[in-house]
Amino acid sequence: MFPKFYNYKLDNGIKILLIPIANSTNIATSLTFDIGYLEETKKEDGLAHLTEHIISRYITNNTKIKDIKAKGHYVYSNAHTNHFKTEYHIYSLNKNLYNILDSYISLYNFNRTDRNLFYKEMGAVIVELKQIISNKQKYIFFKNMPELVFGKNEKMVNDPVNEIKNLVKLEECDLIHFVRKYYVPTNSIITISGDFKKQDILKYIKSKFNKLEGGVKRHKRLIKIPKIINPKYNFEISSSSKLISVYLNFTLPSNKNNKSLATLHILKKILVELNDSSILFKRLRTKLGIVYSPNITKYINNHYGILSIHYNIEEKNYEKGFEELINILNELKKDKIDQNLFDLAKDKIMYDINLAKNDRTPEEFLYLTNSILSNKELLNPLEFYNKYIKDITLNAIRNWCKKIFVKNNSYLCLIGQKDKFKHFSIKHMKRLF
Repeated sequence: MFPKFYNYKLDNGIKILLIPIANSTNIATSLTFDIGYLEETKKEDGLAHLTEHIISRYITNNTKIKDIKAKGHYVYSNAHTNHFKTEYHIYSLNKNLYNILDSYISLYNFNRTDRNLFYKEMGAVIVELKQIISNKQKYIFFKNMPELVFGKNEKMVNDPVNEIKNLVKLEECDLIHFVRKYYVPTNSIITISGDFKKQDILKYIKSKFNKLEGGVKRHKRLIKIPKIINPKYNFEISSSSKLISVYLNFTLPSNKNNKSLATLHILKKILVELNDSSILFKRLRTKLGIVYSPNITKYINNHYGILSIHYNIEEKNYEKGFEELINILNELKKDKIDQNLFDLAKDKIMYDINLAKNDRTPEEFLYLTNSILSNKELLNPLEFYNKYIKDITLNAIRNWCKKIFVKNNSYLCLIGQKDKFKHFSIKHMKRLF
């Protein structure tokens, strides 16, 4: 069975998520700050990413993680930041959990950085940004797609060229100011997954972390997706691309509604996750010769949701393939989804849930931190199925498709060696009704 989840909040605002898993030899932890690119001012552009690098290096070199390594024990740490959050993960043996917690608590008191380290990590961030600039696939997600959906001057758009220009102007004091302002208890979540005694760990956390001052909670975020009348397009030329990469994106209504997310979960199964029974697999890959299987990616948080259909196709098959994709999306709004396929999708979801019941890997449960960040229910996959997926009907799927797959909700990003298919793509995108 799935492990139980325990959710707490300290007096100073720190949120705690404990996931005890019996008989697990390793421990997986994260300290997540509800802070990301959106908190940067124009003068701080790139600072959230640089801060993640510096703090991550600080964890490795200046906390008790260094002592764990010195003893020859397994320990691994990594970090990640995006528009909405910055998270630091540490994985090790169960016996090192208290040292890991002590390492996390030191981040709240971070007040200086080595000058050489500052510029070394700045160089690492700049290298990452240059890699994004030179890679059209990454650039699409970093800049082009957000520009299409939110507008060119919105904060959701990250321009790596501008970030590099701004990063070189930053000083250590800018970073310290950013940390002291945002890396505070009221903006943070501690998640622990593995074999530990819940009451002992909770008592230790309260004794150590409750001493910290809460700090000021970050300002409220306001994100709007502008309404459009016709489809929006972005065509990128890449001389290194031998295939045409298609990203057809749609914004999601009611992304805060778990019922809508459950409906999307079933639709995703029907379209791409039933092997050769999947609609997109059967109609696109098998019939038209797409090189890789089509896939769907969901970008969903508390502020917005985007569904992205992606596939790579040979130039000779592009026109036939894209026309077929538009046909499929229009058919989904009618009565073209077979009841047997709908039932198969639900069966596949339950099959995946039954497999996941036996997964006792601690790091697999750290994703639950996102539920805390979004103020959503803490549900394991089986609970989510019984509460939201089980009673969804085929008619609900069709109604959902009617809202999503329409021309005034569509955004196309295309990467190829030339833009010869530009007018063809625009013509067929307008066929979405």
